[in-house]
Amino acid sequence: MSKTSAPSQATLADPEVLQSKSSPTRDDDLWFDDGTLIIVAQNVEFRVYRNYLAELFEVFRDMLSFPQPTPSDSTDDLPCPAIHVTDSARDWRNVLRLLFHPEEQGLFVKRSDPSFDVVSACVRLGHKYQMTSVYQQAMDYLKDHFTADLLICKSRRNWVPPGFTLAHAIGVVNLARLTGEHTLLPIALLACCRKEADIVEGFTYDDGEQEKLAHDDLGLCFAAKARLLKVTILAYFTTYTPPPPGSCELKDGDACRRALQGLADIAAREVQRATLPNPIVVLNYALPGSGPRLCNGCSTAVKSRQLERQRQNWKQLPAVLGIDVPGW
Repeated sequence: MSKTSAPSQATLADPEVLQSKSSPTRDDDLWFDDGTLIIVAQNVEFRVYRNYLAELFEVFRDMLSFPQPTPSDSTDDLPCPAIHVTDSARDWRNVLRLLFHPEEQGLFVKRSDPSFDVVSACVRLGHKYQMTSVYQQAMDYLKDHFTADLLICKSRRNWVPPGFTLAHAIGVVNLARLTGEHTLLPIALLACCRKEADIVEGFTYDDGEQEKLAHDDLGLCFAAKARLLKVTILAYFTTYTPPPPGSCELKDGDACRRALQGLADIAAREVQRATLPNPIVVLNYALPGSGPRLCNGCSTAVKSRQLERQRQNWKQLPAVLGIDVPGW
């Protein structure tokens, strides 16, 4: 079993490799003529206010306490210090836009649906540069969605937040490995297991950088998918076994037995189509008006069995995925 205590290194292109050798270019949206600090990332210049950053984040106070080099030759405004960073310009653009144009981002307003790019940038730069408030708000957003709460997960239609695609679960796995926030892993890996062969390719950012699962995590997904399908199939079949004696409220229990057989037949057809694993599959056929009718007693027994199976599957999810998540 793979342990989360020994995370794999995510496969990401080195921003320094991607950096162009041409003259720096300005980011017009994040270039303030009266700015007092230039941040250069991947040959893109952002001119912002050093005192504002220093007030927010201790790391900038420490960084800017040392003498700084002058900006590149492309800067013809008032001189100010420049710092060169090895992160992607994409990440810095998203974080700086959040800080200096908060009205556009609205990242941490509950009614908004931030993109994965924005959340990922806040986690990566917040983690690296100890931007506690930026990091924590983004991480809290991820934890709200990639949660250990079964009831919350059952109530949602998708495994990822509204502003994400299923492929972005790959990035969430990598963020969990980077930060050690292992409670994100079960749902993120489960979402990855719902992808087809294209999981190997990962996804591509707008700037051309690719994000892929590490080889170890890719192996986890391939191995776990068969186990998850088995768990899903068992959830179908064990739900519609005969209820305990005495639960049926009808004088002639044949009607409920026939109804259960009909429900089992429906489940069998669902199993044949079950190519995507769902260990907390919700079967609503026993509800009134949604399939072969059961008496209240048998319907209650079936739903109770279903809920117990869901709880068992949920508790065992990390083990089925091949990971160890303390406290799950």
